[in-house]
Amino acid sequence: MRSALAVFLVVALAAGCGSSAARITAKQLPTLVLQPGDLSAFERFDEGAQVNLDRVPGPRYDTARFGREGGWKARYRRAGTTATPGPLVVESRADVFGSSSDARDDLAAYRDQFAHAVAAQLLRAPHLGDDAVAMTQLQPGTPGVRYYSIAWRIANATGSVTANGFAGRITFAQAIALARAAERHMARAAS
Repeated sequence: MRSALAVFLVVALAAGCGSSAARITAKQLPTLVLQPGDLSAFERFDEGAQVNLDRVPGPRYDTARFGREGGWKARYRRAGTTATPGPLVVESRADVFGSSSDARDDLAAYRDQFAHAVAAQLLRAPHLGDDAVAMTQLQPGTPGVRYYSIAWRIANATGSVTANGFAGRITFAQAIALARAAERHMARAAS
């Protein structure tokens, strides 16, 4: 009787662990990025599966990295001048991997990519997902263009938001608000 009870408990615990583990599927990718309703006054000018032209040089260049199952992106813009406050261009990305460990490796690759980007400064990442990393860059000019990039991981997926606007007109807090909107989509998919 004790053996049967022990086997039952092991099976029940294993089944419970499996059912509570969040898993995001590649089919959910279109829902993981910022949606038009998240950005009033912006127009979406590019959306769809990530393709070779979307690859960024560095540790995340290989589309098959870490068991990646697919990626999606959405890009938005709005009209503005050097006096326009806030972001003018926003890019939202999501990638799905075979496991949480693979997604952890991808977030580490984001960290490496951010640390080695030209003229980049790592920032204290906001609390997003299971872990996050953030950076800023300033493209020189009169005025310069400020970029903020934030990446995070939830379960077996990574997401990122990059927002740019004119220096002194865009803030890290504005980029964080956009990242939180995208994070909510990913969190819903994982639940």
